[in-house]
Amino acid sequence: MEAVLSSSSSSTLEWPGGFVFDPLDEVLVLHYLHPKATEISYCKCLEVIPERDLYGTEEPWQIWEKMEEAKNCIRNKEEMFFFTRLKRVSSKSNRRCKRSIGKGCWKGDNNSSDIFYCAYQNERQRIGIKKTYHYEKNNVKTEKSKSNDEDNNNPYCWILHEISLDESLLQHAKGNHSSSKGGGGGDRLKLAKTALKA
Repeated sequence: MEAVLSSSSSSTLEWPGGFVFDPLDEVLVLHYLHPKATEISYCKCLEVIPERDLYGTEEPWQIWEKMEEAKNCIRNKEEMFFFTRLKRVSSKSNRRCKRSIGKGCWKGDNNSSDIFYCAYQNERQRIGIKKTYHYEKNNVKTEKSKSNDEDNNNPYCWILHEISLDESLLQHAKGNHSSSKGGGGGDRLKLAKTALKA
């Protein structure tokens, strides 16, 4: 799958012919999510992966179509890559996050997996966690409302792979950003891969 990329900056990044953007999860954590979450200077990740609200009012396919039209997101044939931020439920004692999007929600598949980095030959360090969600409509509608709902004509199944930094990297970031609590909200920042399956 050949990657398609246009930068959100004034100059367009150009890749050699046949280039495929298909990084391993550990590469996404180390070279994209970690630099952005910890506000590392001269981070080039925004030139490749934009930030987008994947827990807002727009449907997944609306986000996908807008990004394709704007040509400011790297993707391969089945995936688009975004930074996104979780939205906490408004309660001091509640750490749950909102998973709503458009007229539906991202429903967890209960299949989270750890992301490791081999720092040394015989030592692995956990650097992130990947969770998978699929889009699910909220309400059961009548046949009349279904016939008038253009969203029901969308034939795809939308998948979200949400990648988070490991707590150890977040604590390290907080230590390096004592003046800005949480290292710029790194605990809520995620790197998301959205995929569509026919």
